[in-house]
Amino acid sequence: MASELIVKKRRPINKKEARSIKEGIFSTHKIEMPISAGKFEIGKTDNFDVLISKGNIIALMQDDLVHLSIRGLLINPVERGWVQVDMGAVPYVCNGANTMSAGINDVSPEVVKGQYVWIREENHHKPLAVGITLMDAEEMLTSQKGKAIKSLHYIGDKVWNYGIKD
Repeated sequence: MASELIVKKRRPINKKEARSIKEGIFSTHKIEMPISAGKFEIGKTDNFDVLISKGNIIALMQDDLVHLSIRGLLINPVERGWVQVDMGAVPYVCNGANTMSAGINDVSPEVVKGQYVWIREENHHKPLAVGITLMDAEEMLTSQKGKAIKSLHYIGDKVWNYGIKD
């Protein structure tokens, strides 16, 4: 089992890519990020492209979608697109498990099925994972069983550990 994320074709972004990424982050998270050519790098993995800043992956890019990674969410506070889990679900979410609707206690109202969201814990509202929803916001809160979010990236995974050296 490979323990590191392999990033190929890593290079600085150009002006057109910087504008596209900036627009993608705004459309996903409704925040303005100072993305400029030369200050950020882009790289390719097997499943998605990544935006790298100061050696860390701060955004995941797939097709036309740009979503901040957990490190990106920690640097740039985001007020939309979150799902909150109770403290009992935190260890499972941090180990990469899919989020079950029974562990969800609050949801950002605009969340719809098929949307990329970030999962936060209830006490400090810190990001734990990024995933894609399998239910609408209302259904997540009312349902007491079943998978609500398919986990894509979580604290401690290959994306999180990329760039960290002992």
